[in-house]
Amino acid sequence: MAIDDNDDVTKLVHTGKRSYRNDDSADATEEVHSSDDLDDLMSRFGRRPGVEAIEETSEPERVGLDEEELDLDLTPGALEKTNDPVRMYLREMGTVPLLTREGEVEIAKRIERGQIRVLKALSRSPIVIRELLAEGEQLRQGNRGIKEFVPVDIEEDEVSEEVMQKRRREVLTSMDQMAVLLKRSEQAGEKYAHLPRKGTEHVRGHYQLSRAQVELSRLIRGMGFTVSARKRLIDRLFHVVDQLRPLEMQHARLERKLETARGADAIKELRREQRQVRDQIAEIETTAGAPAAELKRTRATIVIGDTEAEQAKRELIEANLRLVVSIAKKYTNRGLQFLDLIQEGNIGLMKAVDKFEYRRGYKFSTYATWWIRQAITRAIADQARTIRIPVHMIETINKLIRTSRQLVQELGREPTSEEIARRMEIPVAKVRKVLKIAQEPISLETPIGEEEDSHLGDFIEDRGVISPSDAVINVNLKEQTSQVLKTLTPREEKVIKMRFGLDDGSEHTLEEVGQSFAVTRERIRQIEAKALRKLRHPSRSRKLRAFVESLVE
Repeated sequence: MAIDDNDDVTKLVHTGKRSYRNDDSADATEEVHSSDDLDDLMSRFGRRPGVEAIEETSEPERVGLDEEELDLDLTPGALEKTNDPVRMYLREMGTVPLLTREGEVEIAKRIERGQIRVLKALSRSPIVIRELLAEGEQLRQGNRGIKEFVPVDIEEDEVSEEVMQKRRREVLTSMDQMAVLLKRSEQAGEKYAHLPRKGTEHVRGHYQLSRAQVELSRLIRGMGFTVSARKRLIDRLFHVVDQLRPLEMQHARLERKLETARGADAIKELRREQRQVRDQIAEIETTAGAPAAELKRTRATIVIGDTEAEQAKRELIEANLRLVVSIAKKYTNRGLQFLDLIQEGNIGLMKAVDKFEYRRGYKFSTYATWWIRQAITRAIADQARTIRIPVHMIETINKLIRTSRQLVQELGREPTSEEIARRMEIPVAKVRKVLKIAQEPISLETPIGEEEDSHLGDFIEDRGVISPSDAVINVNLKEQTSQVLKTLTPREEKVIKMRFGLDDGSEHTLEEVGQSFAVTRERIRQIEAKALRKLRHPSRSRKLRAFVESLVE
């Protein structure tokens, strides 16, 4: 094709001078089909004045836009809306910037500050201390396990009984010290309450009370608690504050009614109700060991600290969601959907956030990778198979598969069970057992045959149903036995049927048969022996001998 120096090139040049070209403009390259044609076209452009060839492409600046074009939403992602939850999740996840090491440390410090604030508030609340002592007594009596109370620093699978007992003794010792410090604090508080509000004695009493409370608080914070134990303590405190709130609201309502009350009797009744409410509040304060205002301040401090820690945890989790996806991609096609893998990985990520210690110097991603991978692999082991296999057996199966692949490469054929056993240094019987377990389950509805008109379940024997031949033999045996028994006397026939359970399938003792006939058990034994002698006679026994011979065969 030869491109003439006609108006098409001229029109395209004029279009380019507008800084943009709309879709209705002519495309001068529509009929360019070879590199020679393209070179010819470019040379014609080059000979035009004001036309410059550049090497890189860039987005031209558009000027003179119409009002309709100004109304378009050109924000990133606005033109790529989708209902696919995976794409939506990945897009939202990508908007969160990655954290530097300094950013991770800053968030970890915020988590630590929030948790310390919560622990300080709990350790200074008398009701929490009493709840701790009550749980310590349950631990002493064996009603509560040590792992329900405080964390154990060793991995769960490696915890020995000796380590557990040592940790239990440490906690009980701390509980004894706590009881002593609580008693000292209460004594200092009672003494301080009766001191004058000014003078040296007041200062000294305040110092002794504060010192006892600080020692008690440090002891409690140093113990450390599991998440469940901390939640129990917080719930106990919140429950007391929740009991106070309606009583205080009721007291405020009565106070407002008193302001507008008329009549001595009405005022007297309202004051009586107020006293009852104040007595209930005082009773709760006595039980809690602190005034209502202090309990509410403690609750507010816990809420603030918990909110601060949870917000920081959320930021650290959201900044590392991409790490979960990158690890989950490596475990696809193993029995779990991709979204399930991401969800399990997120659970591992949350555990990593709870256990992350920034003072050790490593990045959070290094630490979280192990938790995410463990959570995903454990979920695959527990949920991927229709018939669940224990985790230790899954590990053995994976090791056997790796060994089998290695032997195939070395031998050039499928290895035998004996060869796999020698390489893995385990018994051959265990290898066969593992190979049997490793088989994938097959649906009984699997179609069979070229036309797929039958299913696998049609070819499996149902051992719970009697075969037709056995059913015929049983019916015939019952008929022949009934005919043989009719040759006996009615009394003998009934005794034999009751003794051997021929009617109802339940055998009766000599005593039970004797009670039925109102005779002694010895007489029943004699009747049974006589009847059996008659049945052994060839005229009767030959009718049943064929059935006995078939059973022996």
